[in-house]
Amino acid sequence: MIHLTRILCPTDYSPTSDNAVRYAVEFARKVGAHVRFVHILSPGAVPEKPAAASEEPAVSVSPATAPAIQPDEDGDALPDNFSRVLMAEKKKGLNADFRVLKGEAPKVIAEQASSWGADLIIMGSHGRTGLQRIMMGSVAEEVFRCSDIPVLLVKEQAAAKITVE
Repeated sequence: MIHLTRILCPTDYSPTSDNAVRYAVEFARKVGAHVRFVHILSPGAVPEKPAAASEEPAVSVSPATAPAIQPDEDGDALPDNFSRVLMAEKKKGLNADFRVLKGEAPKVIAEQASSWGADLIIMGSHGRTGLQRIMMGSVAEEVFRCSDIPVLLVKEQAAAKITVE
């Protein structure tokens, strides 16, 4: 029997990533799992300021209480739309937290999944092919290859299949 208690969901705030976030939320709700959302800052990248900071403060709480939403070191809040969705889902009972990490995305995602004890990684895939894939690479493909943890890829076109009960 497969027992899923921890789901890791990387996000870059793109529409494809948003589909994976929605899928992870519904999946976690159905199986009663905790979801950790992670955003990876590339080495040397200057973090972008969100267009509008969340009205609700990002706080850290002890593990004995509800999971925390952790801002990055510069104190930047989550993008407003992501923060609203996450806070709304947590109010509905979703067990989730958020981390901002730095490094090469595929490596950091695989390491975070392993060190946190994730049972599943749910992430978006842009579905690029040909020259575009060669030029831009595929974070999802690299995570799939280097992780010992199962990876569920949510394609861009999957939005229509995500149902909320």
